Amino acid sequence: MKQQNKTGASRGFVAMLLTTLTISMLSSSAFAEGSAANGKVLYDKSQCQKCHGTEVFTREDHKVKDLAGLGKQVRMCDSQLSVNWFDDEIADVVSYLNESFYKFEENDGDKKEELPKL
Repeated sequence: MKQQNKTGASRGFVAMLLTTLTISMLSSSAFAEGSAANGKVLYDKSQCQKCHGTEVFTREDHKVKDLAGLGKQVRMCDSQLSVNWFDDEIADVVSYLNESFYKFEENDGDKKEELPKL
C-alpha cells in the first residue's frame, strides 16, 4: 500500500513539474501575437496600479530586457495578485505593455520557441 502512495506522489510531482515547465516555455512569438487592445482592458481592470504606476515601465534601469522577460514578469505579477489570467490573456497584457512602453522587437534576444501544445 505504501508503494502505491509513493508512486502516486511521484506522478503528481512529475505532472506538476511538467505543468510548470510548459507554462514557463511561453515564447516571445506567442506574446507578440497577443491583442494589445484586450491587454489594455485586462491591465486596467487588474490591480497592477496597486503596486506601481507606469513609471516602472519607462525608467532607465528596468529589469525587463526582452519579451520573454516581460512575459515572466507579467506572469509573476498575475500570480502575486491572484488575477488568474489565462495564457492568452497574459500574452495580451504583454502585447499591450510592449506596444505602449517597452517597444521590444520580437527577436530582441528572445529564444524562438513554439508554444507547447497541451
